[in-house]
Amino acid sequence: MLSREQLMQATLDHFEAEARLDVDWVCDTVTEHAEYEVVAPFYADDPERKGVATEGRKAVRELWDGALQRFAHYHIECGKDDLLIIPERNMVFAQVRIAVTPKEDFEGFPAGKAIHYKTGALCLFDDNGKLTKETVFGSLPTVILGLRRMRDFLQRGVPA
Repeated sequence: MLSREQLMQATLDHFEAEARLDVDWVCDTVTEHAEYEVVAPFYADDPERKGVATEGRKAVRELWDGALQRFAHYHIECGKDDLLIIPERNMVFAQVRIAVTPKEDFEGFPAGKAIHYKTGALCLFDDNGKLTKETVFGSLPTVILGLRRMRDFLQRGVPA
């Protein structure tokens, strides 16, 4: 079990790696088989739900490489006051502020204009301070893609 201070530092290190867009460092903050899920809205009967669910460092790397290809600017902020630490479960809930600037028009939003939003991430750690699972709630780009998928699903005429 990690102490409150160790959990805080592990979480801040993870988000600092993301803030610096250092994909190697991000991968170093997670376990070999880490689970990473970015939640999106969906219809229960849709077999092709959107959202992101990956497992392992390679998948985390691919996720970040894809995000950096889609966005010209990716700014992340998460500080000590943004963390709810639950040491008895090696768990941290983090509020994260993000600004992304699409390289190209993104779902009706223009290229070159930053989109700002807040999201929450539930982070679970092993006893070595490595992230074993991160579940992200309310990531705006993923929510937008999920809503697009829901519209596409309905347009195909499949009953909801």
